[in-house]
Amino acid sequence: MTHNLAIIAGRGSLPQELAFGLRAQGKEPFLIGIEGENESWLEGFEHSVLGWGQFGQLFKLLAEHKANQVVLAGSVTRPKINIAKMDWGAIRSLPEILAFMIGGDNSLLSGVINLFEKRGIEVVGAHQVMPKLLATKGPIAGRRPPGKALANIKKAAEASKVLGGLDIGQAAVAVGGRVVAVEGIEGTDGMLERVVSMRASGRLYENGRFGVLVKTMKPNQEMRVDLPAIGPDTINRLAEAGLRGVGVEADRSIILEREKTLKLANFHDIFIYGMDTTGHD
Repeated sequence: MTHNLAIIAGRGSLPQELAFGLRAQGKEPFLIGIEGENESWLEGFEHSVLGWGQFGQLFKLLAEHKANQVVLAGSVTRPKINIAKMDWGAIRSLPEILAFMIGGDNSLLSGVINLFEKRGIEVVGAHQVMPKLLATKGPIAGRRPPGKALANIKKAAEASKVLGGLDIGQAAVAVGGRVVAVEGIEGTDGMLERVVSMRASGRLYENGRFGVLVKTMKPNQEMRVDLPAIGPDTINRLAEAGLRGVGVEADRSIILEREKTLKLANFHDIFIYGMDTTGHD
């Protein structure tokens, strides 16, 4: 079977949601799992699993399946360079790979995209394949946030944009009119765990009634990869952290497993709000 679209699948629900969504549309994607990151659901699709550094084999597979488009979906662990495990295709590209590995996530992702585009393969975003993944503007779950929560959204959005400009993270938490946590290398889940610890230790005096998580796209970020995303796990962690809701950028953020996510948000009385790029309503 030939495929025009291939999904390079990392961890998480996004690759699976894309694959089954495309199948429901009568389109059968070819899946490429990453060794150490792939999951058992791949067995239901035509797929291959490759290790980091098998770039030659990767492009050979794409050519065999006549895939002229790829989607990079799911989270991955930043790879370590191991020349002994590289195939000839990767070794030939080693200077280029080392150059973009030195920088932050934006540098890495832009470099990976360039590797594909130099070979005539178009990289498309998950939201381009399934537009319904994108957050819309205004209330998505729950009612419109009250004034104090909107003020916290604006404060956290400002911090998140500064953080993103430094290519560090995409999220911040604001409680009681001040930013109390920002996302680092540990990711959003790790940041929310810190908020849980702060609340348990009494360092957060406000009861969380208006506290919020905000996720924003990094300035100058390549939209085809690594858009901010929330899903069921995010909502459960917000409930554990005692926060009131989450603000995401409309048309620049993904809501995973939307039906389940919205159901959980309503159960926990947590709002999901699609804001404009400045954090305003």
